[in-house]
Formats: sequence, C-alpha cells, structure tokens
Amino acid sequence: MGIRSFYRNCKRHFVFPHLLFWITSIILFTVVLVFTRGDFNFYNISLRITVNILMTIGFLAVSVYINYLWLIPTFFYKRRFGLFLVLEIVNILLFIALNYYFTYLFEGGDHPNFLSEIVAEFILVLIFLVVSTLIKFTRDSITLQDVELRIKEVEKQKVEAELRALKAQVNPHFFFNTLNSLYSLSLDKSDKAPELILKLSDLMRFIIYESSEDLVSMEKQLEFMKNYVFLENLRNDENLKVVFNVKGSNTRIKVAPLLYIVFIENAFKHGSKAAKDRPFIEIDFNLEREDRIGFIIRNSKETHTEFPESSGVGLTNVRKRLELLYPQKHELTIRDTENQYLVELTIKLS
Repeated sequence: MGIRSFYRNCKRHFVFPHLLFWITSIILFTVVLVFTRGDFNFYNISLRITVNILMTIGFLAVSVYINYLWLIPTFFYKRRFGLFLVLEIVNILLFIALNYYFTYLFEGGDHPNFLSEIVAEFILVLIFLVVSTLIKFTRDSITLQDVELRIKEVEKQKVEAELRALKAQVNPHFFFNTLNSLYSLSLDKSDKAPELILKLSDLMRFIIYESSEDLVSMEKQLEFMKNYVFLENLRNDENLKVVFNVKGSNTRIKVAPLLYIVFIENAFKHGSKAAKDRPFIEIDFNLEREDRIGFIIRNSKETHTEFPESSGVGLTNVRKRLELLYPQKHELTIRDTENQYLVELTIKLS
C-alpha cells in the first residue's frame, strides 16, 4: 500500500487527524512546561516525567472524547443545554481530580502548590475542551453541508430524469395526434395534405432540435404553435373560429418548451366538435412583461359536457412539469362552465 493510499484510508476513518492533534498536543504541552517551569528543560526529561506527561495527555484525551463523542451529540445538539453544562463541569472536575491525584503520586508526595496546580489543570482542560468543541462544530458543519449538497444533487438528478421522461411522453403524444390529422386528410384525398406535410416537417424540426433545450425563446415557440394552429385549421370545419393574439413584444424571453401546446391540442380536440352553430377557440399570450408570461385559452363546448381537469396524458404531464420546473412560480386555473372551457396559466420567470 502506497503512502497516498494509506493517507486516504486514514483520512476516511478520521485516524490521521486525531493522531496529528494529539502528537501536536504532546509537543505543545512539553514546550509549555519548558517555558513555565524554570527547573524543567528538554535535557533533564526522565522516564518518570515522560510517563507523567503522557498520563496527563491520556486524562485529557478521556475528557475530550467524553465531550466530543457523548456530551455534544447527546445533549448539546439536542438542545439539552442545562444537562450538557452540568455534565461538562463534572467532566472537568473528573480530569482535575484524576490528574492531580496521579501527579501527586508520581511526584512522590511532593506536589506543587495546590491552588496553582488546580487552576493550571482547569485552564489546561478548558483549552482542550474548547478547541475540541470548535473542531467538532466545524467538522460537523462541513459534513452537514456536504450531505445537503449530495441530497440536492440527487434531487436535481431525479428532477432532470423525471423531466426527460415527461418530455419524452409529450413528443409521441403530440405526433400521434398530428399524424391522425394527416391520416384523415389522406383518406379524404384532400388537396390540403401536401401543405399539411410541409407544416408538419416544421413542427418535427422544432420537436427534434428545439424542444431538447431546457429553455426556448417565445419567438420560436409562438411560431411552432401558430404552425400547429394552421394545421388544425386545415382539417377542421370552416365554421370554427380561431383567434391567436399576442400582446407585447418580449418574444426573446425564454420558457420551458411544449407547455402551452398541450392546452391548444385539448382546445382543438374538444372545441372544434362543440357548439355547431358558432364554435370558437381563442388563444391569448401576454408578453408585456419580461418577468412573466400570461396565457389564456378558451374554447366552446357542448352544453353539459364536463372536462375533468386532470384527464388525458397531456394535462397530467403538463401539471407535473410545471410543478417541477416552476414550483411556487406558476398559477394554473381551469374553469369548466356550461358553454366554454377556459385555461389560464401565468408563469413567473424571476
């Protein structure tokens, strides 16, 4: 196993950072002794003193890991601050008592001043507890951020996969309806069939090349929808009145493709067969503002005919796509009255 591989494994199991922390602590602790005790230097370190230092570090480690692995996760993170403070004080007193007692034994009963030793040990353990707590908070914060980023990435991938699946449903559904129109005209040997095929090729170009993008300009989408309306007009009764209005000139704003065509398809599917005396379809786009798109479509319907809001693959599909693409940023209203069916959709772009 190479050095790099060993380092990665240690880092993964948090062994290396802990070893580094305690080795650094031993060095600093020894340096502090040298500078704070005039009778102490590196040249007169005996086995007894070495064991005493290591024993003190051992007691510090016990206090630190009680705080690190038990007190913080069990009490502090669960907002049981009172109990955390009490147990932390007990933890500190336990270190002071153990370290003072064993140091006293190693000193052969000749111990430095009691009060100064207690204060020194209190400051020592407090420093280690504060530093280890800050390390714990920092590391847990980084871990939490990493987990949140991974969750967001997984959610993003899930949403993108679902959107691709929904968009894939739109394409065959749309072509199925359009090819049905072409098939009916071919059976009737209509002179409109060649023109329908030409327009259909334009629609296919949009579906294949443009709709694969996440966002498409309203200019291209309006052209696509107008071509579709033209095709539907060719095969429908001349009594059907179709109005396509665009208010405003902000056609460069972009929105997800193939959202509006579902409602237009639905209008032609039901509106052209309804109200035989004066059937109509009215399509209105409001592009006056750059931060939102307004869309209203209404069509005539036969009296007492109900249109379930969630019926059909298309409407269910577009609802899901709106929820995924524009959560809390769209308003979809569907009104089914006695003589007409109305859909109003507002999408906020910022």
